[in-house]
Amino acid sequence: MTLTGVPSQPLFTPDGWSWWQARRLRYNLVLAAGGWVCYGLAVGLNYAFGHPVWKDWRGGLGMTLFLGTVYLVVMGAANVCYLLGPALERSVDPANLDRYRRRTWAMGAVGSLAVPAIFPLVQLSLLIANSR
Repeated sequence: MTLTGVPSQPLFTPDGWSWWQARRLRYNLVLAAGGWVCYGLAVGLNYAFGHPVWKDWRGGLGMTLFLGTVYLVVMGAANVCYLLGPALERSVDPANLDRYRRRTWAMGAVGSLAVPAIFPLVQLSLLIANSR
């Protein structure tokens, strides 16, 4: 019992924690690949519209390292949000646990890919707006 009179329970079940942790590497690889693809699309769009992104290779290297570091911070925040999977599993207590886990994991991965996808979409809209 806690001071409030409510029995304390762990936030995650051991089984749920194990299931979600076993898929965390795959989740991070999906995020990393999505980040690189979206970065490449954004750069490609700039060149396609005739707006070179960098003056030389040093500028490209510096910008890539900077944006890569920022994206690692974003991936860290996504990994904190990843903990919602096992936490919600305990509170939702679904009837078909395996189906719930697979669908929730997939929705989380797709939703997390939406964040880096904003980058080339904003680039495209800015390029279209400035091409008139």
